[in-house]
Formats: sequence, C-alpha cells, structure tokens
Amino acid sequence: MDITSLLINTIAGAGGGWLGNMLKKNGLGMVGNLIAGAAGGNVLPMITAALGLFANSGGDGGGINIFNIIISLLGGSAGSLLGGLFKKAA
Repeated sequence: MDITSLLINTIAGAGGGWLGNMLKKNGLGMVGNLIAGAAGGNVLPMITAALGLFANSGGDGGGINIFNIIISLLGGSAGSLLGGLFKKAA
C-alpha cells in the first residue's frame, strides 16, 4: 500500500465513523468516532485484500477507485459502531 491509499482510506474511514455515529449514537464522542472510523477504514480493505475479495478494487498498480472508498466507508462505520459496543460492554 502506498501513502496515498492509506490517507484516502483514513479519511474515508473517519467519514464512515462519523456517519456510523449519525445512524446510531454510540457515545465515543467526536474524536473517538473519527479515530475508530479511521482504524476501521484501513483495516477492512486489508482484510478484503487478504481474503481475495474485491481483488480488482485496487485497480492496476494499487490505485484507488470507488470500490476501495466504499469499503473504507463501511469499515469506518463498522469500526465506530464496534467501538461503541465495546465501550458499553465495559
């Protein structure tokens, strides 16, 4: 992964974390949602690449396309929602 795709995944993941908080309040606060979303936005694309899912989503040469951004958004909202579940469980 190059730095550009990491930055785009982080920004899209943070946006997904913010959107996840808008859908269901989870009590992590603004900064917590952005951090959890940024982490999820980078982790889910790594998981899908490791599993071989959406193998062509990186494009030729590892570029960014719409599938990668959507996966990062979904990962960001999932990271935010999972962080909220862990906080409520503690």
